[in-house]
Amino acid sequence: MDKVVVPGKLLISILNRKWAEEYIAITKTAGARGGTIAYGRTTGGNSFLQILSLADVDQEIVFTLIEGSAQDIVRKIVEKTALNPKKFRGFALLLPVSHMFVHTRSQDPRTTTDKGGAPMESGTTLITLIVNAGFADDVMAAARRAGATGGTILNARGTGTAEDVKFFGITLVPEKEMLLIVAAKDKVDPILQAVNATPRLCEPGGGIAFAMDVERFIVLGNVRKPQG
Repeated sequence: MDKVVVPGKLLISILNRKWAEEYIAITKTAGARGGTIAYGRTTGGNSFLQILSLADVDQEIVFTLIEGSAQDIVRKIVEKTALNPKKFRGFALLLPVSHMFVHTRSQDPRTTTDKGGAPMESGTTLITLIVNAGFADDVMAAARRAGATGGTILNARGTGTAEDVKFFGITLVPEKEMLLIVAAKDKVDPILQAVNATPRLCEPGGGIAFAMDVERFIVLGNVRKPQG
C-alpha cells in the first residue's frame, strides 16, 4: 500500500440527533469511506432554521472526507433524505480540500486530478470560531447582531500544555467550544468584526476565528426554503 496526496471535498452535515449512523450508511452506498460524528446544538431563531427543526435543539454533526468529486455522494443524499424528510431534516456544506492523504495500491490508477469540474460558488461562507467553554453563546449573540441568523455549537478540548502557557505568556483553557456559522459572503466581515470586539475575544488566548468559502449548500430532506 502506498500513501498518495489527492484533492477532495469535506462534507459537513448537520442533523437532528440519532440519525447520523443511517446518514453515513447512505453516503457509503455512493462511495464514501465513512464519517466522523460530533455532537452539538444549533442555536438561532430565524424562520429557516425553524422550518428545518434546527432551532435550539441537540444535533449530530457528520464530517465526511471525500476523494475527488462529490457529485455522486451529494446526489445520493439529496435523493435518499428526500424520502425521509422528518428523519433526515437538516443541511450540509460542501467545502474544497486541497490535500488528502490516502492509502492506495501501487497499481491503482488514482491521480491527483479532480474530475468533478470547476468549483461551484454557493455565495455562502462557513465561519468557524474556537472559544473557551461557556462563551460561545455570547459570541453567537454578537454575531447575530451583525447579521448572522444562527450557528451550531460543539463541545471541544484544546491541547495546550504548561510549556505552551509559559512560552506565550497567556492562560490556555483546555475546555473549548466550536461555533459554526453559515453566512452570506457580504455578512462575513461585519460578523468577524463584531465577534472580534467581544470582551472575551479581546483577551489573549480568548479564541480564534477563520472563514472558508462554501462550495455548495445542501438542504437535506424535502423542505422548501421560506420566501423572503
